[in-house]
Amino acid sequence: MHARLLALSLAPLFAASIAHAQAPGEWVPPPVAAPDGTAVCAGPCGCRHVESVMANRWSIGLSLGSMSLAPDGQSDNKTAFGVGELALRFRMTRHLELELSAGGGREQLDDDRQGDLEVTTVALAARYRFNPEGAWNFFAMAGIGAAAVTFHDATQDERDRATHPMATLGVGLERRFHHFALQAELRAIGIGDRSRNDPPMDAPPPASDPTPMAVTVTPPTTTAAHQKLGGGVATIGLSYYF
Repeated sequence: MHARLLALSLAPLFAASIAHAQAPGEWVPPPVAAPDGTAVCAGPCGCRHVESVMANRWSIGLSLGSMSLAPDGQSDNKTAFGVGELALRFRMTRHLELELSAGGGREQLDDDRQGDLEVTTVALAARYRFNPEGAWNFFAMAGIGAAAVTFHDATQDERDRATHPMATLGVGLERRFHHFALQAELRAIGIGDRSRNDPPMDAPPPASDPTPMAVTVTPPTTTAAHQKLGGGVATIGLSYYF
């Protein structure tokens, strides 16, 4: 009887010693999501604070890639361009983001030489992010803007006359590392006919050296200045969130 009483009196001491033997931080209550998307602790546990994507709503992005354009109904008559894009983005909500971008580049020939043509674009687009708080993030985008396909030494007046309305639709994947992110994007684009009253852009004079190396592909804009163009863009890029 005395032994049983002694055991019962010592039991709380053993339980307290076992509880104190557990190292602080071995068990952390799971975080609870706040209404703004920020993870908060379930108790005074000292767990790591997780910052929502809404804490850094602006970003600047730089992308490089390729663009392919062809006249409407002539998909085999493609012209390829190497392009670069600079974008400014603003996160309106956790899922919706606005983007203002400008880009352009030179025509790329089959033998890795640059051609005579140059493309420039500017667009306002919206992105919808399907997993906004995740490190891996899929998104869909749509936008409108303007594009011009000209000779690279064209005057400003020629560029203005060659500017046509543009629409774009695409998808992308982003991997975010807090302030920095990597992305890959595929877009379809269509360039419309602004006006049929403008005079066509003059073609450049032929090369003085008629060697086989001077032969280039026939660009779609040299034969018809008002043809509708369609094609696609593939880019990879880096973004900084702030």
